[in-house]
Amino acid sequence: MECSQTVTPTWTGEGPRLLDLALAKRLAEHLTRHYPGHLWAVNVDSHQGVATIQNMRLSGRWGFVLKFPDLTYEDEIAREAMRAGGELLERYRLSRGRFRPDEYEILRTNKIGDFILDAAA
Repeated sequence: MECSQTVTPTWTGEGPRLLDLALAKRLAEHLTRHYPGHLWAVNVDSHQGVATIQNMRLSGRWGFVLKFPDLTYEDEIAREAMRAGGELLERYRLSRGRFRPDEYEILRTNKIGDFILDAAA
């Protein structure tokens, strides 16, 4: 079975913040429900007030950093994560929705094989 999401714990001097890890997992699951088959990576750092969203099928270097002064409003964060995930797909000229291998086959790549982000999107 293929993994469709990854969750990265935020490390501090005391170890991972379990609430951050739990929220990151819920956000990754939310993204997977809306955009199934993509490889979503989510990291939450409540100390910094940010959540990062990436699609690892596309790039480990590009994504969104969502800033939240208060990470307790999970519904709002989930909506913003879904919007960011959809926008990331659109920036690569992919349709919002289920992973489609045929769309990935036509993506342009650079000299080192990374997919090229459409800066105009």
